[in-house]
Amino acid sequence: MIECEVLAGLKPYAVDEVRRALGRRAELVADDDPIALRFRYTGPLSALLRLRIAAAAYLLVTVAGRRPSALLGDSTLFDQVEAVRKLHPPGAFSSFRLSAPGKESAALRRLREELARRTGLAYDPQDGELLLRIRRSRGATAGWDLLTRLSPRPLSARAWRVHNLPGALNATIAAAAVDMAGPGPRNRVLNLMCGSGTLLVERFARGRPALALGCDLDPSALAGTRTNLAAAGLAGSVGLARMDATALGVADAAFDVLLADLPYGHRMGSHQDNATLYPAVLREAARVAVPGAALLVVTHELRLFERCLASAHRWWSVERTVQVWQKGHHPKLYLLRRRAETRGTGD
Repeated sequence: MIECEVLAGLKPYAVDEVRRALGRRAELVADDDPIALRFRYTGPLSALLRLRIAAAAYLLVTVAGRRPSALLGDSTLFDQVEAVRKLHPPGAFSSFRLSAPGKESAALRRLREELARRTGLAYDPQDGELLLRIRRSRGATAGWDLLTRLSPRPLSARAWRVHNLPGALNATIAAAAVDMAGPGPRNRVLNLMCGSGTLLVERFARGRPALALGCDLDPSALAGTRTNLAAAGLAGSVGLARMDATALGVADAAFDVLLADLPYGHRMGSHQDNATLYPAVLREAARVAVPGAALLVVTHELRLFERCLASAHRWWSVERTVQVWQKGHHPKLYLLRRRAETRGTGD
């Protein structure tokens, strides 16, 4: 049994990814938990490390017993730990940590000691790479769920992110945004205000488009994008240009997929700046988009963006929205569609 942790709002996209990437090897278990996805899995565990919308993936086993002391007489947890360690090179794990109710109880202290003895890993309650979670079973039978994370870091912590910028988009949100926009091999993709390149890297993770261009006014952002693209093995695959998203130096109707993580106003920029920026971006995006093109926008300035959309209705229709809950922020993803009746900034 596998349990994936997902950001609230993204579960339908995580379900789609499991079906697409794992096929018949994954049998989904229906439940109404908005931040967890469970499925029975018969394939190689290494394939789960390539999931992009799940924030983390765990092996899940239930052990019968009314008290945590039951875990001491069962080898399941130790077997799970060894299965996870075999997925990674030697030395990938040097320590472990335990998340459990009553983790300072005598039974769980003995469990920690036994884990350290059997695995040779040190116990680090704050930064242990091997994360173990223990909770009361959610099933009908009394017992304990044992969850062992499959990776030293969450899946959302991408290895390619070697250059980070304040306010950089969470990679799992970016992966869902790419999915919403409908990736295809013939896409001509423009990433407005590309920042550190998260949307571009996640777009290529779904396959190579016909054309990809990232633009930003900030030279340091473009340098960060270039560094992250190289770390992802994509050096030379994306055109990068220093351009103003409100006055792009590209031809009319040049792109059929546009991606934009707009500044929120509290992390980057200001609310006053965004009141000018947002309508200008929507207008210029309409100019460079072909009729029927997708524009995927991520923003936290929801009221402002909704007002701007109302003014831009002659260019853009709203096809779908998804709100995401992440560490106290609630950004929304908007999938917009370029209307076919008019085009450009003079209509």
